[in-house]
Amino acid sequence: MNYPDIECPVIGILRYEEKYDWYEGQLKVQQSEISIQLLTDDGAVASALKRATDFVKELEKHAQSARDYAVESLLTLKNETWIEAKDEEPLTPEQFKEWMVLDSISIDSDGDVSFYHSDGDLFWGHCILVTMNSQNNFNSADIAG
Repeated sequence: MNYPDIECPVIGILRYEEKYDWYEGQLKVQQSEISIQLLTDDGAVASALKRATDFVKELEKHAQSARDYAVESLLTLKNETWIEAKDEEPLTPEQFKEWMVLDSISIDSDGDVSFYHSDGDLFWGHCILVTMNSQNNFNSADIAG
C-alpha cells in the first residue's frame, strides 16, 4: 500500500516505510539528528501524530529524563556485571550518561514512547531502550539487541 507523506509543521516531513508499517522523519535534538517513527495501525497514524506533535515540543526535557531513568535503572547492572577488566573503575552517573547517545524515538497509536540510545559500548554495543507510557511515566529501561 502506498501512503502519502505527512507534512507536520512541528515535526517536518514524515514518509511511510511499508517494510516497518510506520512513518519516519528526522528531528534535531542536542545538536544531533535523530529518527522519529510513528507506528501505525494499518496506515492510520492520527493518534500517534497528535501525541508526537505535543511530545516533540518538550523533547529535550523528555530525552534528559529518559537518560536519568536509564542511569537509575542500569548503572548498578553496568558496574556490577558489565565491567570488562578487573582494574576498570565503576562509572559515575555522569559518565554513564556521557556514553549514551539518543538515536531514535518511536511513538505508537496508544501514545507510548520508546527511546533508543547507542550505548557507547557500555553494554558491548547493545541498545539502551527506555520506554514511557502515554502519561509520560517511565515503564522500563533495558538493554536490547
